[in-house]
Amino acid sequence: MTEQKQQREQFDQHLEQAGDRLGTTIHDLWLGRDETLWSADPWFHLRLAGVADNLGQTMFAHDILKDGLTCFPEHPRLTQLYSLSLIKSGFLLSARTLLTSMVKRGHLDEETLGILGRVHKEMWLIVGNGAADHPHLVKSRELYLGAFNRSRGPYSGINAASLSMIMGDRGKAENLARTVIRLCAERWKQSDQRDYWTVATVAEANLLLGRQEQAAKYYAFARARCTNNYSSLASTRRQLALLARYLPVDANVMDTLRIPPVAAFSGHLIDAQGQKRARFPESAAEPVKKRIAEVLERLDIRIGYASAACGADVLFHECLRERGGECNVVLPFDRGDFLKTSVSFAGEPWVRRVERVLAESSTVEQATRGGYDGGDHLFSYANRLILGKAMLRSRSLETEPLLIAVWDGKVNGAPGGTAECIETWRQSGFPLVAIDPVSATETHIAGASGSAAASAREGRSARRTFAPPTPGSAQQTVAILFADLVGYSRLREEQVPRYVEGFLAALADTMRRRRLRPVYKNTWGDAICLVFADPLEAADCALAMRDTIRRTDWSRLGLPGHLNLRIGLHAGPVYCLDEPLMERRNFFGSHVNQAARIEPITSPGNVYASEAFAALLLEDPRNPFDCRYVGVVVLPKEFGSYPIYHIKRLTEVG
Repeated sequence: MTEQKQQREQFDQHLEQAGDRLGTTIHDLWLGRDETLWSADPWFHLRLAGVADNLGQTMFAHDILKDGLTCFPEHPRLTQLYSLSLIKSGFLLSARTLLTSMVKRGHLDEETLGILGRVHKEMWLIVGNGAADHPHLVKSRELYLGAFNRSRGPYSGINAASLSMIMGDRGKAENLARTVIRLCAERWKQSDQRDYWTVATVAEANLLLGRQEQAAKYYAFARARCTNNYSSLASTRRQLALLARYLPVDANVMDTLRIPPVAAFSGHLIDAQGQKRARFPESAAEPVKKRIAEVLERLDIRIGYASAACGADVLFHECLRERGGECNVVLPFDRGDFLKTSVSFAGEPWVRRVERVLAESSTVEQATRGGYDGGDHLFSYANRLILGKAMLRSRSLETEPLLIAVWDGKVNGAPGGTAECIETWRQSGFPLVAIDPVSATETHIAGASGSAAASAREGRSARRTFAPPTPGSAQQTVAILFADLVGYSRLREEQVPRYVEGFLAALADTMRRRRLRPVYKNTWGDAICLVFADPLEAADCALAMRDTIRRTDWSRLGLPGHLNLRIGLHAGPVYCLDEPLMERRNFFGSHVNQAARIEPITSPGNVYASEAFAALLLEDPRNPFDCRYVGVVVLPKEFGSYPIYHIKRLTEVG
């Protein structure tokens, strides 16, 4: 056995032995890598990046591949995979630059041309307004066609065919579609080629040929092979929805690939013994559970987000679990305090049911670290996370979110309750099913009308802030921005005043012109911290700061031209207290710490946010921003692993 082969096998053994710790083991292997070994063999970068990407750690894979390219510049496979990581993170311009350079160096393989074709297609979707003659669309078709002519690969062939149809070149599209069907038939003879994508490609080719029944048949066949791999179905549905804008697509074809709604849930606690006014009596629990089960069955719901209080929440999770569904629990605070406030009063049987729900759920997340301080705003924050997470998940799966609520129909204005949750949801315009907690009857409640939803999206003139602190609680929910100047440590001493008078002054001017009003501002050295009452305002500020950095000629101000910012966003309940040393109000708590730990892992010149922040953006009907999931990252200082999102404007290429 050669030494190189032995080293590779030892590395694979480390990965195989990691078991459930694989997500952290890959970081240990990265930090403990032998630089001499890794700089001599690109296999290690490729192997570790592949594992990271499969685990959903796209940003970590991006960092590994970027380092690999410093060791092996212009390495074809490293460049291809690094470009794919850039695309997943929303950085299309950088991916285009890398891939165009590869093509100019003579790399005309299907993979390189296909990835570059995908970049131009994505750019057309963002800025092309559907124009059939847009340069990005024309270039994308050209690249896919070139890849197909060289490789005869079905992937490039079907993309070239579909883009030809969109451009109005029906003859070319149909000829390509027929050829792709023949190629897929040949591939099907090989057992290792009988996968979802081969069948879905045949379905799309039949659609381009106008064979609606055949298309529906093959899409159904593809779906059967896919089971519940919703990410593959979502990709196919996105393509199908695009084609439906340019050619007839029967409703039954779309229905074949239907992905069930993602459900958010809210509902009343079971009544306490001796409660004077009955709202959700114990005797109604089983009829309500039966009704919830009927709704889940009828709508084929298999993914849900809810808390886990005794009563309606537990019934929802039990019904979803009995269907083999995915239960995601969001607790407002520490589990022990949650059991005391929302479960124990109902008796030991309900405690056992809640414990079983928590043990068997796919995910259990605490909205905030620590216990209950008496503030109902913690319940409001958890509710908004539940709604936003359901919206984020449904968008990634190309389906619609739905709220199911067990509600008595009374609006009492109490923060954190079911009524508040329903009112927030109605503003989104998405569907809502309400179940009466006494009669178990079902009601469909309309969301906000188109005009009402549109008016809710009109700028920041109608500012929507977090709920004020609960009397007696020092906590309030805020949005937090942390930024760090990249290159500050390399400033010469005489450049520091120019940094303050030029760099910081430019950011301050941007904030004044955009009328951005943080409730707290602070800087120290290269760091900036801003706190906002409105998460949309925080996102607007972050992007305005980013834009200021991009368009300013810093060398004209006597500063290095490479100055840049890392910007991270988070939102959550924090303590607002009088700080004795500074003699002013300041913000403290685990959510401040989490926000500070997001910023160091961001790439310079871009804005990243926690899933909590992205969820709060998405559940706000005014939201004008795109929240693109870029993967799970392991935050510094053992602060845990968190999903991270790239924030940009909807109209930006990135």
